[in-house]
Amino acid sequence: MELKISNKVENQLLNRTEITGEVLHAGAATPKRAEVKKLLAAQLGADESLLTIRKVNTPFGAKSKLTAMLYKDKATLEKFEPKYVIGRDTGNKKKRVGKKK
Repeated sequence: MELKISNKVENQLLNRTEITGEVLHAGAATPKRAEVKKLLAAQLGADESLLTIRKVNTPFGAKSKLTAMLYKDKATLEKFEPKYVIGRDTGNKKKRVGKKK
């Protein structure tokens, strides 16, 4: 599995870096979010707890498009990142509670 970062944009207003790229995974299934997060954090030299993976999309073949956010601190991450995205990355997904019929 190989990760190529295609674009990094510094968003000073939201105190984060917005990252887009692609993951090459020839002969394997779409990689798990945890694997992508670990690989991206190692490549950026960043703390994994400040990194969120917004999207991993595999339209066809062995390339997945990636969108990630790297925050400067934990408080900013919790303020601006949606709770369901944080839950996906940590593995603490909450089930939606709806009306019973």
